Amino acid sequence: MLQGSGERFVEVPDGEAGSIATLHRMAAMIRTPDPWVDDFTDILSQASEDPVELARLVFEWVRAKMLYTPDRNDSDILDELREPGYLLREIDTFGAALGDCDDYVDLYGAIYTRLGYPFTLEAISRHEDQMLDHVYGSILVGGVRIAVDGIVEFPFGWEVPAEEVTARLSLSV
Repeated sequence: MLQGSGERFVEVPDGEAGSIATLHRMAAMIRTPDPWVDDFTDILSQASEDPVELARLVFEWVRAKMLYTPDRNDSDILDELREPGYLLREIDTFGAALGDCDDYVDLYGAIYTRLGYPFTLEAISRHEDQMLDHVYGSILVGGVRIAVDGIVEFPFGWEVPAEEVTARLSLSV
């Protein structure tokens, strides 16, 4: 890894074992202390006293500042996991950061957990082979679960309908 790059390349097993390993790596990145994330959430926590409104503001801010780009796939899928602080530095420097669904989720998870929202990683498949190929988050607000999927053009709280999901793996952070 390049010093200060905020990206780690880790070989993971194929199939479900790889999905589980990736989710655990993402959870560790979300929980890792980071002054960029801490400073940002200190400022953001002042934006609203209403927990639902604050959660919505976080959702919209991340969606506005992240630009979706899929993982490189040239017969071997290379999945890059960027640390939340690295993404915030990119946003601070360039006005936006590039990432795929797991990068969005890393940033959402780090911000939401520091703001006190219980956060869960949700990996799903919509395919017959049940290979998990998408991840998003969910938070608890006042005992109500709210999905957080910033790469879709649907509003705060939307998630893939349950009848379209062929496999699911959830991990609380």
